[in-house]
Amino acid sequence: MFRDHGMAAGHFTGDECLSGNSPVQGSELCSVVEAMYSYENLISITGDPYWSDLLEKLAFNALPAATSADMWTHQYDQMTNQVEVSYLPEDHVVFRTNSRESHLFGLEPNFGCCTANFNQGWPKFALSTVMKSETGFAITAIAPVTVNAMHNGVKVRIQIETDYPFGNGYRVSVITEKPLEMSLELRIPSVVKKAYVNGNETQCRGGLKLNGVWEKAKQIYVEFEYETKFVKRPNELFCIERGMLLYSLFIDEKWVAHEYQRDGVERKYPYCDYEIFAGSKWNYGFANRKVEVVEGTIGDYVFSNECPPIQILANVVEIDWGFEHGICLKQPKSRSPIGSVIKKRFIPYGCTDLRITELPMVNEE
Repeated sequence: MFRDHGMAAGHFTGDECLSGNSPVQGSELCSVVEAMYSYENLISITGDPYWSDLLEKLAFNALPAATSADMWTHQYDQMTNQVEVSYLPEDHVVFRTNSRESHLFGLEPNFGCCTANFNQGWPKFALSTVMKSETGFAITAIAPVTVNAMHNGVKVRIQIETDYPFGNGYRVSVITEKPLEMSLELRIPSVVKKAYVNGNETQCRGGLKLNGVWEKAKQIYVEFEYETKFVKRPNELFCIERGMLLYSLFIDEKWVAHEYQRDGVERKYPYCDYEIFAGSKWNYGFANRKVEVVEGTIGDYVFSNECPPIQILANVVEIDWGFEHGICLKQPKSRSPIGSVIKKRFIPYGCTDLRITELPMVNEE
């Protein structure tokens, strides 16, 4: 599935039908939240951290990318390389079976299933961060949560404090009503370069089980080191990954609202649909693999392109990419540079509405 239809954001293309691995094919928002729910159930059944990795990849990339920062609007289909969101020509709809408006942001673009369904994504993710095990508890996904539970008749509170996946770890506070022998399995994603528990490096990936008697309050500090990677994609394109986050070129945006009436229902602001047009260039290739990580702060909206919590500066060069019928070509017309090397901002994929995620490598140094 991932080999033949995989997307850089950890999902698979599916505009009702599996659609290959082109970065301009779409994937339905419903399928993102349903895949997350499937992974959550697979974690509970198998305990395999592989499913936790897939769950977090979707939760921190594909899910927020398909909604506006305030979650008032969403897309039916999202695209990896999405340089414009506009009504597609009737005779050139890139989606296999979905309509020309499927990638617009709105209340109910294309069909209402995603409107009803996407809201389950975050609540069910939060409910799946800590799970009961035979001998205690397991942290199965990392997010700021507080869990009150029982183990062998004793009250236990587990609190996770974190700004992951933007930050470099998390702190766990465990409070037991009285001394209690149990285990706590810490989550250590497979994508981290190094991991430390209370300052001590661990080679464990997936999970590290702590066994013993827990008494009163105890804190555990888990820290990560990440490596910024250029991951090869089909058609000799590359994307930037760091930890669980995928990064995309920041593109200035111009939103155009469309108010209308359909099936007797008025779609006036804020229930209208939006086209989005690029206000800056997007036709670039990577000039080299040199990057600079710039850490910021989390604003009122976590997944926002106006104040992304972290950014990567990368060296790019302008190329002749090609644009037809409202979308960029699935691969550039030419990979030859037509400008000088410049530094551009890449922000988390989940913070973007317009984006170029998969780019060619123009000059290797």
